[in-house]
Amino acid sequence: MARPRKPSNVLELNGAFRKNPQRARREPDVEAGLGAAPNYFHADEIEIWDEIAYSAPVGVLSRSDRLCVEMLVPMILKLRRREMIKAGERSFMLSTLTRMGCTPADRSRVAAPAEQEETGDLFDFLAATMDGAA
Repeated sequence: MARPRKPSNVLELNGAFRKNPQRARREPDVEAGLGAAPNYFHADEIEIWDEIAYSAPVGVLSRSDRLCVEMLVPMILKLRRREMIKAGERSFMLSTLTRMGCTPADRSRVAAPAEQEETGDLFDFLAATMDGAA
């Protein structure tokens, strides 16, 4: 089975587009942040929702991930209640957590964006030099 495509925001956090800017994908803008849990969730489900939102790497989850998290929460609740979990459910849970960067291996692949130095980068310097020479 082919490896799932990494989301652009994860690639950007990893610095993939700094090295190869031509690889940047044009994706629709989504509202940052997962937001509050759905109104119909019970207290224990809201607690799991908040835990997922808090535990996910910063900048990875957005409003468009709400449905995946909404499907994941009852499965985690079922796991914590020590109920029987089917193999397909366990696979879905792990796959969803992996795609959100919530497993140790995937978390190590997501890096926080480095702070830019005040001096700017080489391209800014060269652009300023070229503008001054013209």
